[in-house]
This record gives sequence, C-alpha cells and structure tokens, in this order.
Amino acid sequence: MSLLGRRKAVPRLTPELDDSDLGQVCRRLAERGVGNPRSLAVAVIEQLLDSTGQDWDRRCHRLMVLAEASLPGVHRLWMDRRPDHPDALTLFAWGVMSRGRLTPPAPDESRLAWHACLEAARLRPTDPCPWIVRLGLLRQARRPNEEVFPLWREITARDPWNREAHLQMFGYLSPGECGSRGQVLDFVDKVRATAPGSAPTAALPLWSLVERYHATLEQGAIGALNAVRLWEHREATQVLDTATATWHRPGHLTHAALLTDLNLLAYTLCEAKKWALAADVFAAVRGRVTLFPWARGGGDPVSAFTSAQQRADGAAR
Repeated sequence: MSLLGRRKAVPRLTPELDDSDLGQVCRRLAERGVGNPRSLAVAVIEQLLDSTGQDWDRRCHRLMVLAEASLPGVHRLWMDRRPDHPDALTLFAWGVMSRGRLTPPAPDESRLAWHACLEAARLRPTDPCPWIVRLGLLRQARRPNEEVFPLWREITARDPWNREAHLQMFGYLSPGECGSRGQVLDFVDKVRATAPGSAPTAALPLWSLVERYHATLEQGAIGALNAVRLWEHREATQVLDTATATWHRPGHLTHAALLTDLNLLAYTLCEAKKWALAADVFAAVRGRVTLFPWARGGGDPVSAFTSAQQRADGAAR
C-alpha cells in the first residue's frame, strides 16, 4: 500500500482496511441473495482463506474481520461440513471469542471452541491462529499465568511478532484484567527493545500510551489536565517522533492492519495538538476509518475522524 499522495477520499468505515479481496467477500456476505445464502457464504469464505497461504499476519486479519462480518450460523455450518479444514475450525472459535467480548459464551460453546482450536492446531501445526484464539479465550476467562504463558510461547515460536497475539497479551497483562501497570510496561518495553522496527508490533508502544492517556482522562478534570501533559513526556515524544519519521516510508511497514495503526497515529497526533503532522497521516489513510480509536465515547467514528482531519488540514495549509 502506498502511503504517498494527498488525493481526497470520502471518509468511510472499512473493516477490511486495504485488503481488496477481503472487502469483496465482506460485500458479498452483506448481500441478500437467493437460494442457500449460508452455503454461498461458506464457499466465498473458504476460497478467500485458502488463498492466504502461510501469511499468518494476513490470515489473522482476515479471520478477525470475517468473524464479525459473517453470521455464527455460517461458522457452524462450515465447521460441520469441513471438520478437517483448520480455517473452518478456527473461524468458528474466533467467532465465539469475538462475541465473548460483549456476552460471555455458554460453557458448551466455550468447550466446543476450545476443542476446535486444538483440532485446527493438529491439522496445521505451523499456524499460530488457533493458539491466538485459545489465548483470547483464556484471557476472557481471566485464567492464571500458568495457563496463559505456555500458549504465548507456542504462538511466538510460530510467529514471533504477531500483532494480534501481542495485543491480546497486552490486554491480559493490564491492571484492568490479570496484571499490573508494571507488568504491561515491562512487556511493552521488551517488545520495543527487541522487535524489528518494521515488525507488525511497531504500534504497540503507541497503543500503550493511548491506553494510559484514556485512563488518565477518566479521572475527571484534574486527570484531563494531566492527560494532555502526557504527550510532552520524553517517552511519548520519542514514540511519536519514531512513528512519524518511519511509518510513512513506502514499504517500511507492510502488515495487514497498518491502516488501523495509522488511524491510531493520526488520532494521537491530534490529541497531542500536532495538527500539521497529523495531516500527513490522514493523507496516507485516505479516508479509511477504523472504529478504534474514533468511536471512543460512543460517538460516530466517521464524524470524529472527519472533524479531526479538517482541523489537521487547516493547520497544514
């Protein structure tokens, strides 16, 4: 994906980001067809995932989006028809994990998802995706470190810098879940020190700063004042300077969720009042809006994105 050029695009939500093949499948899933729509949905999903090969980063992105874009009945139908297909098993389990963020799944559904992951891992031993779903399920269940860390080691042995796995572990180690602020900062610092600058985990330090910023904002008026000062700290300026200096290089970052990370960078630069720098990032995003962070507070993400972009463009003139 080229990050150059400033041609205007109408802001719109694009869960598929810049994955045109995934976007085409999502549009077909949204259509109301004739005949057996679930069978048609299974066919297009299977074809897309089969074409992904061993690009685990891309496979994770596609599974995550498809788990939201397709119905649970489609996941179950594909798994029942193809119990020998690892993606059918993993998509079913990913759907359970995805829905579990809002409503805890029934115990029998959780057990079925867990066993689906076990079978998917047996069928395709090199694939980190079934292990990532298991990590997510344990995270939702608030299971102890003794159960979570072995899965983490299995994932990193297969895909050392998997973005989704690192975000899952970041959430698990946070003080709001099963860890502490010290644990999550240690985790982010270790990744920052050891991961290549072009790894899919490049945005993890920025995610950490934004989470800290939001937590400070929630403390009320005094918290809001302190939150603004966060972007003046040395750590924050270093993270933002690195991101704005390197993420725009063509070909520097190539992971599937790059546009999500660029949305986060644009948002952060706006919150830090670095409007002119944000304008360049908005130009790279080209109107493709992500729910996070623009939907924070329950507002319309496209409206929030558009308002911020207009202010950034005005500062850049």
